[in-house]
Amino acid sequence: MKNKICIIGIMCMLLLASFAASSRMSSKTFEGKEAIDEPSAANNNEDIFYDGDKDDDVVEDGWYYLPSYPNYAPNGLPDFSEKQQESWFTEEGWPLFCGAAALANIFWWFDSKHEDPNGYPGDGFSNYTLVGDYHAPEPPNPGPNSDDHNFNNVNDNRTPFRRFIRTGELIEQIAWYASRFLFFPLWWKLHPFKLMDTINVYLGAWRWLIDANLQKNYTVQLIFKPNFSTINTFVRNNCGVILVITHYNPKIPLWKNWGHYTAVAGINSNGQIALSDSIRDEMNPSLDPAEHNNASIVSHDIWAVNFTTPYPLFSSWWLPEYSAIIVFAIVISERE
Repeated sequence: MKNKICIIGIMCMLLLASFAASSRMSSKTFEGKEAIDEPSAANNNEDIFYDGDKDDDVVEDGWYYLPSYPNYAPNGLPDFSEKQQESWFTEEGWPLFCGAAALANIFWWFDSKHEDPNGYPGDGFSNYTLVGDYHAPEPPNPGPNSDDHNFNNVNDNRTPFRRFIRTGELIEQIAWYASRFLFFPLWWKLHPFKLMDTINVYLGAWRWLIDANLQKNYTVQLIFKPNFSTINTFVRNNCGVILVITHYNPKIPLWKNWGHYTAVAGINSNGQIALSDSIRDEMNPSLDPAEHNNASIVSHDIWAVNFTTPYPLFSSWWLPEYSAIIVFAIVISERE
């Protein structure tokens, strides 16, 4: 009983700290770019505008996408799937690897930023430690050499996931990091808003950076009830953002609904967001989930934002067409 109370107390402290950080971030300036404020419920249909300097990647209609890198994120943020193999699903058929896939998108993207721009998948060279070569059992794809940006270095179906053994390729390696920290037998008692799992993913991201010897190069933040303006500012400053969402069903209490992680590929100050979603491909449907292991194949799904959330105590905005309540954000930022 004492252990349970201690765990709950620690999580409450984290929530309070993240809420304070979120409040500060809503007015913080990044490189001269001021965060915007959301409209109130009364003026929810009014346009909102980003009040910062216009970058080359910002198009006239207000969109900003994370930039592309030739080796190897040629279309911006990757869009890896969590539906690739049987061992990633529950017995009831629910995929479990959304957090790992979202982190894989972001780590691969940052890794591509720092790799030799003249390199290519299969050249055999890996100059940055954020993503390694995990030596998939199948021949390198595309090859000819084994390296960090081969498509089957994201996942190879010949390596099943083992929760308590670090094995497999990028997504399975990250899944091991994101599921090892907090007392598995208690997870179901602390399920509301995916809190237990969210802390695991947050700590797993930190541990990954430490083991890559890059903890001084990045920060990881867990933010409760993030403002849309905060997410807008982070994305426009080329941070990796993961939204932790809870499905909205008016017939079921919020804390009993399923949760999900999805990475932000782009954002529109006028109230839209583009997601690299591991379970949906609305913009670019694919019959083969493994096809997206080629980081040039992406589906950046666009959703309209609404600021009249059904649960204002826990979320300041939501995606009604997705039925998604945004409760937390995990933000990975590169230090200057």
